[in-house]
Amino acid sequence: MRIYKVVLVVIVFYFASIESLAQVQLSLWGGVNNSSFGGNPPEDAGYGDIRGLAAGANLDFHPSTDFVISLEPSFEQRGSTIDIHLEEGLEDTTLKFKVKQNYFGLGLMFKVNAGNFFVGSGLSAQLLSSAKLEYESQEKDIKDKFINYDALAFFNIGYKIPIGGPSLFVELRYIQGLINIRSDENESDTEIYLSNFKSTGLRLSTGILIPL
Repeated sequence: MRIYKVVLVVIVFYFASIESLAQVQLSLWGGVNNSSFGGNPPEDAGYGDIRGLAAGANLDFHPSTDFVISLEPSFEQRGSTIDIHLEEGLEDTTLKFKVKQNYFGLGLMFKVNAGNFFVGSGLSAQLLSSAKLEYESQEKDIKDKFINYDALAFFNIGYKIPIGGPSLFVELRYIQGLINIRSDENESDTEIYLSNFKSTGLRLSTGILIPL
């Protein structure tokens, strides 16, 4: 839980300094996550990508013209496919599972503007809302197989298109989980869950940036 204490302290400092910041902007965005599990897969198995939706907002504060501190609440669909390869005599069989997770997040990001381009990085604390396992068109609730939170680091690059006062923007973000999200309570469960799960992936999003 240390990461959450650090994020909380930074957010408190962040709000305490709002009055000294010169410009405030609000952005609304939506996009697509292309994510999978990183870490060590189960024996004779591999991870694959899954696509999900993402949406959120950013409240941007400008201590200077080119530097931005941003607070980002979000909703994100992530997960992974898990392909388990079985050898039965001369035949090889692959069992295809799909793990679908929904998260609510709160991120803190630092960005640098360079003309219409921007680059940034930050951290996001995530709360697990639901987790489903899909196999052969059937779904099972597996939220108890994962811990209730996640912590992500991310790096992003984007481009803004001014349209008068507001600006449209497009952003590409790399996401990397910092902790193992598998629940330790499932040590004796089936082998598919006896693995280290860490979120990883890319997010492509677009939105509008509005000066306040």
